[in-house]
Amino acid sequence: MNLQPELGRVISAFPASFKNLFFNQLNHLINYSPTIGLMGKTGAGKSSLINALFQSPLSPVSDVSGCTRQAQRFSITMNNHTLTFIDLPGVGESLERDKEYHQLYHNLLPELDLIIWVLKADDRAWSSDEQCYRFLTEQCGYQPKRFLFVLNQADKIEPCRQWDEVCQQPSSEQVANLELKQQAVITAFKPHHPVMTVSAVEGFQLTELAEQLIQALPAQASSGVARQLNLPYRTQSVETSARNDFGQCVSDIVDTLIDILPLPVLIKSTIGTVKNSIVSVAKSLWSLFF
Repeated sequence: MNLQPELGRVISAFPASFKNLFFNQLNHLINYSPTIGLMGKTGAGKSSLINALFQSPLSPVSDVSGCTRQAQRFSITMNNHTLTFIDLPGVGESLERDKEYHQLYHNLLPELDLIIWVLKADDRAWSSDEQCYRFLTEQCGYQPKRFLFVLNQADKIEPCRQWDEVCQQPSSEQVANLELKQQAVITAFKPHHPVMTVSAVEGFQLTELAEQLIQALPAQASSGVARQLNLPYRTQSVETSARNDFGQCVSDIVDTLIDILPLPVLIKSTIGTVKNSIVSVAKSLWSLFF
């Protein structure tokens, strides 16, 4: 996409060194390919959850090998833009003193923008998930803010026969039990973000999950994920959050260029003065970019 006509007027008077680097960095931001990790036991519904949220089905790409341990890589591509998911192993297996897992996660964690941790709502215990989570946060140093916990298969919570098939809603008794499960997750994992309760199969609270997902992602990744969401989940809240993140990233680009380019003080001051205008124009074009 030619960005020059829309944004060129705002920075037309600035040196070529600034303009060239600005548009280079802006293009990099627009074409950023997010990578999201998936954690959870087999059968938690990770694939069905992702397929429900996004416009294109998951396509296997490759195994990411860590000695005998493997992580499965999937991608979603739309209009030449790629969103990657990596299904990470570990839940339910022995992690302590396991050098292979250390190496695997050491290689993969820096690549991930976020980890979606999928738990089955009707599971009685998550001890293996807790063990793996502690391993990732305490042994591997991955920050709690990089995890989003999701209770999936809410329709299977007891009494499961009370699920409203017509309205795709839980009964009041199921709601009470789901709230208890949410609190149990909070107690066990002490998550940074709200625990989301959904049913991928029933489409229950996927809108709320999409909105929380965008808020949980790093600023540079939220727009790239938002562009791939199924249209019903690309709500005003989603677009506003992603647009604001995009604006913050553009602001950071301008600040960085002011710092690193050997420009006269007066020109740097002028760029700083019009930074808000640059950000405003960029945000106004968000829907064209994404």
